[in-house]
Amino acid sequence: MSTTLQNATPEHAHVFLARESFIGELKSLDRHYPKTGFGVSLHTHSGEHYLLANAKMPLPGKKSDGFPTGRRVACLENGKRFRSIEVLADTHEDEAFNPRTEAEMLSDVLELIAQIEGPSGLPAGRRSTQHHVASVATGTGG
Repeated sequence: MSTTLQNATPEHAHVFLARESFIGELKSLDRHYPKTGFGVSLHTHSGEHYLLANAKMPLPGKKSDGFPTGRRVACLENGKRFRSIEVLADTHEDEAFNPRTEAEMLSDVLELIAQIEGPSGLPAGRRSTQHHVASVATGTGG
């Protein structure tokens, strides 16, 4: 285990591991949806907020503002490692998806959330008895 990870608080370690564990998943999304920006908003149980995104997702001026564009594709609330994980997609108006592509994107994003929520064998932070996944079909609007 790296020194950085050993010195991190448990929640910071979860964020680090989440970022490392889903880089491949984010690259896969880039290959499947080459014109789409993807952003991940992570809220820890202690109230920390982290934003992670691919190069096509516009970033906010201030982290507290959240991503300036994009629509929610899926959200997990009350997870074991994170209070919430929200994935947003930012598509260009000329990129209309058919229902099959929409369903594939939703499936891929849910896989991404699974990668983030369970990145390793490390013990989870605060455990919650509630585990709620809200998934929203992406539609074509931005």
